[in-house]
Amino acid sequence: MPTEPGAFNLSPEALPPAQIDRIKDARIVPMESGRGMAHGVFRPDGSFCPGSATLLSRNRLSIAPSPPDESQFKHLQGRHLYAGVGRHHFGHFLVEGLGRLWALDRHADEIDGILIVPKHNKDIEAVIHRRFLPFYSLLCEEKPLWLIDSPARVDELLLPSPGFGHGNWTIGTPEFRAFIRRRIAERITPDGPERVYVSRTRFKTPAHRMDQEEALERKMIKAGYVSFHPEHYTLEEQCQVYMSAREIVGADGSAFHLAPFALKPGTRVGLIQRRARQPAFDALVAQIRAFVDVELHTFHPLCAEAEAATDRDAAAPIDLAALLAALKSRNFL
Repeated sequence: MPTEPGAFNLSPEALPPAQIDRIKDARIVPMESGRGMAHGVFRPDGSFCPGSATLLSRNRLSIAPSPPDESQFKHLQGRHLYAGVGRHHFGHFLVEGLGRLWALDRHADEIDGILIVPKHNKDIEAVIHRRFLPFYSLLCEEKPLWLIDSPARVDELLLPSPGFGHGNWTIGTPEFRAFIRRRIAERITPDGPERVYVSRTRFKTPAHRMDQEEALERKMIKAGYVSFHPEHYTLEEQCQVYMSAREIVGADGSAFHLAPFALKPGTRVGLIQRRARQPAFDALVAQIRAFVDVELHTFHPLCAEAEAATDRDAAAPIDLAALLAALKSRNFL
């Protein structure tokens, strides 16, 4: 158990209350290889800060790394905020990389930069510049971002408790929900159609798509929806579309981690289960309900054989006729 003032533990079962652990002369260790994705923060006495771990997919916390020799640490001057892990994958970027930024509401004026630990052996710098930097800037007051890919020692580190994440953490803390929704509402202008179908039909990998989605998409377009492929738009443009929508329908996936940050209260949301991963679907449902007061309808069109599938990440066979009938009965079609 942590004994330092401000220290905290993490549990996959529930988010901790919002708090800040201030650490003088902190050591930040980059991610090691291996499934445990070891990385995190040490105090100057060599003790690991368990609050610097990351909740990964499948309800597991990253493990503590091996502390490097003191001679390996490079000095980074100033006071910095620890943001956690940086990921290439869009959904993991959202749920693993944004959850500590709520602390900017309280401490933006006193920090010199924000620290991100890239996934091991991944050159995330190009991805950040190409895809994520404008969104980070929007959220982070244009504070400098530092990628910690080698051991670093900082004069003072602000280690916020996570406010969002995978699994049971998708509901977010009140502080994170207020932070992300307010920043988007204040800094992004709605621009898009009122009826949106979030499509996965342009994904090249079959596992990333939904069974029979082309036929469903044609029905939705015929009913007056605009087919939207979020992967072809910036995060700001995606938020503009979600803010404009009064009805939005789509299959479970990363887009519905971002949408609750921007959706307007009262929007009608139709969320379709496309995989036999009930906990992941339930987490998305919980996130939407926690972040914004919308009219949420869930659809479960998976065929019986989907439950016997060994690959729970793959698109499962669906009963398209039953799905269309359910969408019609709830006035989406």
